[in-house]
Amino acid sequence: MSKLLVGLCALVGLMVGQEPPKMMTRVEVTLHSPDVPEGSFAAKPKVFYRAGDRYCRIEEAADPEAGVHNLMIVNEPDYWAVNLLTKTAKHGSDPGPTFNCHLPIFASGDPKALDDETKEIRQLEFGREPEFFEHKGAAPEPGPAFAKHETTMYRAQVGAAVLMLFVAKSPELPVAVSLKRGGETEIFLYSQYARMEFDAKLFAKPADVKIEDLKPAR
Repeated sequence: MSKLLVGLCALVGLMVGQEPPKMMTRVEVTLHSPDVPEGSFAAKPKVFYRAGDRYCRIEEAADPEAGVHNLMIVNEPDYWAVNLLTKTAKHGSDPGPTFNCHLPIFASGDPKALDDETKEIRQLEFGREPEFFEHKGAAPEPGPAFAKHETTMYRAQVGAAVLMLFVAKSPELPVAVSLKRGGETEIFLYSQYARMEFDAKLFAKPADVKIEDLKPAR
């Protein structure tokens, strides 16, 4: 094969790799925990979008008392942290070498100073719940009813923590996920889990906001 043909093949492969995905996942959840009072800001719904490894989006409810309405947009390597109340945003760029956005479900702790157990727990992400439990070898068990849905339960032990995923039998979609650790239980209830056509506008640079570029970390 000629060098020219090799180069053309490599270029075509690169172009194909950069094509946007055809589908995305939209997840809407609410957190229930003894540490989260009912009606508090932390108990309000959040919406997560994910499309492949490159595109993520997090929509939070407005918190007028704190003066924030947070929106996070990730279009690797770029990301924007937006405050919709003040019409401002901070823009940064992932230094690489890998460009994968993450949506950990149980995201407590400083990502730069985590123990091994917490790191493994953070591998459970919105939009990729079944894959996590499949990787752990979790076997299906009869689960409780959630919002009138009969469920199948999957359980994974991570150190001293127990993670559980509850999947509706029809249609087969997650309806809840929980973490039991140190005598406390956190649970996210899903009000929506949907696969839909990819919408590039959701992951584009935000418009009508003042953007501040963050200095690269040294």
